[in-house]
Amino acid sequence: MRTLERRLTRLEDVLLPKPRQPVCMLGEPASDAPAEQWAEYQRQVDEATARGDFLILLVPMKPTEGPRTENGVTYCGTQLDALALKASMLPSQRGNKSLLSDVLQDVAGKVIRPVPCEERAPGRS
Repeated sequence: MRTLERRLTRLEDVLLPKPRQPVCMLGEPASDAPAEQWAEYQRQVDEATARGDFLILLVPMKPTEGPRTENGVTYCGTQLDALALKASMLPSQRGNKSLLSDVLQDVAGKVIRPVPCEERAPGRS
């Protein structure tokens, strides 16, 4: 009986979906924003940290800088970086590794080779 229980435990570990860490994405207020907005932003950051969320902060960065992680918080300079990171943390709807994998499968398209002017259809310029 113990052998059966061990095998069932192993199967459950492999087959049951793992719980995903919640993702929280916040944008930093403008530098000249009122103190109330900054206080609200800091409250949201503190709440997300207390809940144990994966925290993504959208902050002003130089264009040459990429996303960086410090003290459990990931800082992104563009909304595209932040959304791609968030999508990589969300579960797939098709059984792929993540939602980002689903999106990348959808954007795969055909590559059309360049056509010289002489090969174009008659009557088109």
